[in-house]
Amino acid sequence: MKNIIWVGLGGMVGTLLRFAVLVLFPSTGLWIANIIGSFVLGFVFHKMKEVKRENALFVTTGILGSFTTFSTFSGEWLAFMENSVLTGTLYGLGMTITCIVAAAGGFKLGGGLK
Repeated sequence: MKNIIWVGLGGMVGTLLRFAVLVLFPSTGLWIANIIGSFVLGFVFHKMKEVKRENALFVTTGILGSFTTFSTFSGEWLAFMENSVLTGTLYGLGMTITCIVAAAGGFKLGGGLK
């Protein structure tokens, strides 16, 4: 039960952070949130193994899981696909590749890939 509370609290923080980014950067906010979240998750990956489980859940599943969001990405992707299959495809591939590169960069800087 304690872990559920930590994930919920982290989720609240992450959701509010994502909302703030989307308000500040309406046209690119989702990209910014997903790239930053992917980078941070890659960076803290090793560090989370050394902390209490509830702290790791608070940061990774809670904050970062709700700060980055696949459902919002999917909704935007579908909107692009409705207008242009080419634009939708480029958007989907671009977001996916960019986030993977950001996660790998964060992982490398966080002590991985030695």
